[in-house]
Amino acid sequence: MNKKAFGILAGVLGIITVVFIALGFMFNKPDNKKQEGLTELFDVSVDGLLAVVKYDKGKAGIYLSGANAEPVVQLPVEQTIMDISFSEDGHVIAYVVSDKELNASSGSSIHLFELRTATDQVVLSADSIITELAFDKKNPDKLIYLQADVFTNYSPITGARPHDFDVHGYDLTSGEQTRYTEMQKYSMQSLQVSATDESVYIQMNDDEDAKSADDLFASYQRIFKIPLHAPNEKEIISNPASEEDIYDFLVLPDRDEMIYQAVGGTSSSGTFEYELFSYNWESDETVQLTNLKEYAAKPVQGKDGKIYFLVDLKFAKRNPEYRIYKMDLDGKNIVEVLK
Repeated sequence: MNKKAFGILAGVLGIITVVFIALGFMFNKPDNKKQEGLTELFDVSVDGLLAVVKYDKGKAGIYLSGANAEPVVQLPVEQTIMDISFSEDGHVIAYVVSDKELNASSGSSIHLFELRTATDQVVLSADSIITELAFDKKNPDKLIYLQADVFTNYSPITGARPHDFDVHGYDLTSGEQTRYTEMQKYSMQSLQVSATDESVYIQMNDDEDAKSADDLFASYQRIFKIPLHAPNEKEIISNPASEEDIYDFLVLPDRDEMIYQAVGGTSSSGTFEYELFSYNWESDETVQLTNLKEYAAKPVQGKDGKIYFLVDLKFAKRNPEYRIYKMDLDGKNIVEVLK
């Protein structure tokens, strides 16, 4: 090879190297900057407005249906939104902000976003991790929230997670904080505040009588009603004899009924399929509402009486693909409303 040919070859190899280096910078983004699209967080206002949390280039934001594509709230890439909740009049969205990469020193802050003025304010900061919140349906100036006091590794299988959960409250007028329970539960989720009395509904493990690891393993996830001023008088309102775990749920007290998420089957690849069911605690009747053979979750009732819920079309795969659907109370007329 003469000097001229060698020079051309070296030049081509140099260009190819530069191109691959540039491509490496383009596609080798940190994982927290790659997140895109819908998350599993959404709520429906009394006016039928749908608020969802989406990622755009790793930045978590709150987006409203029927509005332009711009978020009304958007966080730095290092932070995330843990939960959102509309006020009863639909004018305010409360949301929780924490670290995207949670650790033992992570804290939380509760924000209120006023839709009419597009103003945002931090109303509460905590040294612990707040995972869920909801307005008190009977008092617009009161928030109820779930707080985990530790972030640690109780299980070598699942790694570090928020634990030692309890129910707390915050008065937006007086600034008074109230700790309602002293349970320090391994897990609490799917918080709902009663519209008629001073109580909350929560999903947690029915392990109060467990005395051994085998007892714990044999216990089930149930739905509890907890009186805020007498938490020791809590009761199970899901089917107490059912040998299935219940996850997300929606209580419909005027129907003596709840809609809940549970495993409905298993795919040919062995992946659990999660469906929505209804349970009437007066008649003790259970009805399967969905048969999507996907991951259906997060039932929420809209003003139109419809049940809005989340579906993950890529459950148990590398990245989720969320959609929001709605259906009648009896599971009929299922349609996709947002993707």
